[in-house]
Amino acid sequence: MSEIFVQIIFGWPTIITSILLSIAGVWFKKPVLLVVAGVVCLPFTYYLSGFRTPAAILPLFQFGSAYAVSRQKTLIAWLLIAPLVMIAGILAYAVLTQ
Repeated sequence: MSEIFVQIIFGWPTIITSILLSIAGVWFKKPVLLVVAGVVCLPFTYYLSGFRTPAAILPLFQFGSAYAVSRQKTLIAWLLIAPLVMIAGILAYAVLTQ
């Protein structure tokens, strides 16, 4: 049971949920969804980064996107969620081509 819980927290369900919440937050102009997406993304990014900084800053982009949505800057909000989508795409490609 604990293995499944760990896979959910650090795995693809978390990544997909975070991306979908980010897209919904920008699409519907709800900054709270972007903040929730950033919080959901935290365990995955800290695991991915090995507890160092490069990937650990990905949730900050989502929090910045929430700020941009609250200021009605949707283009900037879309650009700020792009790094997470790109990293997830690169990771998916790496996993699927092993």
